[in-house]
Amino acid sequence: MKINSVFISNFRSLSDFSLNLPHKLLIKGKTGSGKTSVLEACSLLSSGRSFKTCDIKDCISKDSPNFYIESVFEDFEGYSRKVSLGYDRKGSKRIIIDGNISSRKDLLNIAYPVVHSPDDMFIITGSPKFRRDFIDRICFVEDKNYFDDMSEYIRFIRNKNAALKDKNARVVRYLNAAAVPLIDRIRKKRNVSCETVNKKIEILSEKLFSGMKIQFSCNTDENCAEKLNLRLEKELEKGFSLYGPHLDNINITTEVGNAKNNISMGETYISSFLIKLAEISVYAEKNEYPIFLIDDIFVFVDDETKKILFKEVESLKNQVLMTSSIESVNNFNNIEVFYLSR
Repeated sequence: MKINSVFISNFRSLSDFSLNLPHKLLIKGKTGSGKTSVLEACSLLSSGRSFKTCDIKDCISKDSPNFYIESVFEDFEGYSRKVSLGYDRKGSKRIIIDGNISSRKDLLNIAYPVVHSPDDMFIITGSPKFRRDFIDRICFVEDKNYFDDMSEYIRFIRNKNAALKDKNARVVRYLNAAAVPLIDRIRKKRNVSCETVNKKIEILSEKLFSGMKIQFSCNTDENCAEKLNLRLEKELEKGFSLYGPHLDNINITTEVGNAKNNISMGETYISSFLIKLAEISVYAEKNEYPIFLIDDIFVFVDDETKKILFKEVESLKNQVLMTSSIESVNNFNNIEVFYLSR
């Protein structure tokens, strides 16, 4: 899937902006010119979410009541879909697909972006939440029903936390017992996805950077019901859940040459980029090619490494949209450049 064109209105610093998007594009411009905003709009149109903020109201231009973004998606057989999304300061969101009011789940059935920005280095260095979010995306690629599993689990946590706040132990016990099969299912899928992505990373590492190793591992708790019961008293005291997949510790180990868990900023960037390439490889195995959005491409790495990574990006079947203030692609004829000056 690819985006043929995008129209952006009152979105961050972009008031009325339109752009036709080739298969490989580098958007260049000064800091604050709106480069990242173009990628953010594309991310929202293909996933319903921003990779820059949890509060979509942040995307509305100052003094504007709402933003509006629109695009035409096209698959590799030439079938096109028109998608638009509007959001106002009251929190009202409307997704329109081919003229019909639609949902975020409908968006995900059309396209799903893979995004890489310097913030993704937190997959390596940050809290387990960053790794949980990444592995959950792999789970969704592997099994579309995982979206429903996680939606059901979020409802369970909301209901459980409400019961805990009310000190209603009977309801909490009932909810816990009902959730055990769901929790076991989520954890099983996460373990499978860790194994899948580890294999992809190993292949990519050998191809691009021999000696680099990255390994995910996650919780394999087999006593879910017992753990839920053991934490009940403490949870009633605190008034919120203290156990479950939303808190599981997904670990990552890295090795660059002989250096374990002590890698430079450049090596951390490369590791995080390899992880995203592995995600794309998981999609490709299912004959799916999501849009690859890369913000501030190849910061923190040397020129030789940039050549290796640009060559890999150029070879991808996926549409790739990138931003940079400084990078040059003179040696890569398949990558077009658009200069954004605002």
